[in-house]
Amino acid sequence: MIYTLLWKPKACFETYFNKFVSRLTGGGADGFCHSELVFKLTKKEWITTLKTFTHGKIAERAKSLTSRINEIFDKADDTKDISLCFYTIWSSEMNLRLLTANDSYVFNRLPDTRYTSSVTTDFSKEEERHALAFCLSELHKKYDNVKAMLFWVPRVGCFRRNVNILPDKYFCSEFVVYCFQQIGYAKNYTPENITPNDLPNILEEINDTIKKNRI
Repeated sequence: MIYTLLWKPKACFETYFNKFVSRLTGGGADGFCHSELVFKLTKKEWITTLKTFTHGKIAERAKSLTSRINEIFDKADDTKDISLCFYTIWSSEMNLRLLTANDSYVFNRLPDTRYTSSVTTDFSKEEERHALAFCLSELHKKYDNVKAMLFWVPRVGCFRRNVNILPDKYFCSEFVVYCFQQIGYAKNYTPENITPNDLPNILEEINDTIKKNRI
């Protein structure tokens, strides 16, 4: 299962800057200032899926992640749910963290409705696999402070992106939309113009498309 985690300007994101960002991007006081992608799979599903990556840096990162999962969850049975979150935050880089129920730091906990909203997307197993491959391939790319500040600039002319080339940097919601586009969704959106407060409508549209395609 994949879900998009949307953070409110509360808890670890409760700063004047994040409150301003939420209002600036149309969310108001109860809007969102940050977004992430979470993959929730059983231990067996993680190990099985990661083994399917056999080439290049994706395979290397999959192998490393498999070792970490086996190390951390060596005594857990195959049905243990493991939630791993891909994220990028201001002036940092694309990274990966484990979410658990009782971590001392709220940022590392499973979703808490006081601080976050989560939207599940019912992708097929193969779509999930492709999304995971994309996320692994983009690990450690830097956060794009400039594009995050210029999200409102229409991408026309010299600002238009080459759709066949992935960026060298991302901001959070841009990364989420790029991931969806890699598996065939949200193609009519320009990721560089998308904010966390735009994502709920995009996710609703994607889920509606999935339902229609499966009727």
